[in-house]
Amino acid sequence: MSDMLESTHPNQFKGKIAIATNDGKRVTGHIGKCRAFMIVELDGDKIMNQELRENVFTHHRMHGENEGEGGHNHSHTNLINGLKDCGYLISSGGGWRVVEDLKKNNITPIFSDIDQIEEAVDKFIKGELKDDAGLICNHNEH
Repeated sequence: MSDMLESTHPNQFKGKIAIATNDGKRVTGHIGKCRAFMIVELDGDKIMNQELRENVFTHHRMHGENEGEGGHNHSHTNLINGLKDCGYLISSGGGWRVVEDLKKNNITPIFSDIDQIEEAVDKFIKGELKDDAGLICNHNEH
């Protein structure tokens, strides 16, 4: 009867989710400054595969804190291309522009205050991971 849970489970997502991280264990905030993304492939409530994908997509991490001020067009194209195989991106915060760009490219951002990746994935699988819009930064530089 263990299959009963799978057949009645509200979240039957099949695909990959990305989780912003600096250490492979905890969910981190600013998407553009994280060191990596934990990519978790799901088939309903089963974890099929995991990989740590280094963040070589965003210029924020590679070029320092002040990048993005004065003249930088703040494109998220590389990030979108780097995560295009993912249906969701879980983070503990991010800017409103990246939220809009992710949505336009069929990647659903989820902002959560859950600290541990394992717990965030578990809650996602169970359909209990709540998106906290209060974690979206609305400052002009993001």
